[in-house]
Amino acid sequence: MSSSRTPQSALPVSTYVTDGATIAAILLVWGVIAAFFTYGIAEIGGPGSLFKTLGPQLGGVFVLTGLLNAILYLLYRTVEYWQQLTT
Repeated sequence: MSSSRTPQSALPVSTYVTDGATIAAILLVWGVIAAFFTYGIAEIGGPGSLFKTLGPQLGGVFVLTGLLNAILYLLYRTVEYWQQLTT
């Protein structure tokens, strides 16, 4: 059984560059937020301060959130490309 559909041509390179820039921006924004909590908030207060304890932990949470956000964006674009190819 042969497929009667012809393969679609690839998308323009600018589309892939835009997607890459979007992923980089997502990671940069979440990285800046994580750095703020890890190094900025952690410097508030004296020894044993709640900020010194929670700052690095919240920074790690924001790094993980940024990575998961980038993966979610990749999955979204993959589904969108797949739908474009099958229609």
